[in-house]
Amino acid sequence: MKAKDIELFKNLSQNTYNGIWIDFHNDFDCIKIITNSSLLKVVFREIQVASIINIVFSDILIAKMELFNSGEVEHLTIDNLYRGRVEKNGRLIEIDKNERGYFYLEFYEGQKIEFWSSDLSIKSKNEILCK
Repeated sequence: MKAKDIELFKNLSQNTYNGIWIDFHNDFDCIKIITNSSLLKVVFREIQVASIINIVFSDILIAKMELFNSGEVEHLTIDNLYRGRVEKNGRLIEIDKNERGYFYLEFYEGQKIEFWSSDLSIKSKNEILCK
C-alpha cells in the first residue's frame, strides 16, 4: 500500500487487508522490531497458532523513537498504527516531497516510533498478504 493511498488517521492495527481481517492488537504479539537504513519491519506472532506476520515499511526515515524495557514483558501489544500529520515549520504535513507518509506506531506498554515511509506491506513468511 502506498502511503499516499492510506486513509489519514485510519487505525491500521485492526483492518481488512485484501479481504482478510487482521487484528494486530488482540490476536498478535509484537516479538521483534528490525530496522536498517531503508526498512522498518515489525514482527508479530499470532497468539493462537503461533504463525508469524510482518508489517514492512519501505523507504523509511525515523523521526522519533522511544523504546525501553518494561519489566518482565516478553512481547509488546500494538495499540495504534496510523498515517497522520506532523508539524514542520508551522505547517501540518501529510506527505513529504518523496511521497512518504508520516506514521505513528504506538504500543500499549508505552513504546513509540514516529517515521516517514513510502509504503507498507504485510507478509506471512514469503507470502505477501498486502502490498
